[in-house]
Amino acid sequence: MENCLTTSIVWSKPWYRSRGVWGSVFAAVGTVYGLYATILPCGPVELFHNYAAAAITLYGAWLSFVGRRTASQPIHFLWRYQKEVLD
Repeated sequence: MENCLTTSIVWSKPWYRSRGVWGSVFAAVGTVYGLYATILPCGPVELFHNYAAAAITLYGAWLSFVGRRTASQPIHFLWRYQKEVLD
């Protein structure tokens, strides 16, 4: 049997439509939020903010992973371009 790899030409998609980019943004926001939560006074309010920061960071990490696994097009930041990708 022959190994048949096919390719196709696709257009890049804008960065704001990428799950990987948004996952990274959520992870960064969750980390900064967690740093903010450390300056709150001890008690249930601080505990709530710590758990919320951890949840946002974990969601961002998961979204980045899913976005990378399901990516079908390259992304662009300034202008569109065509790229040859494996099918």
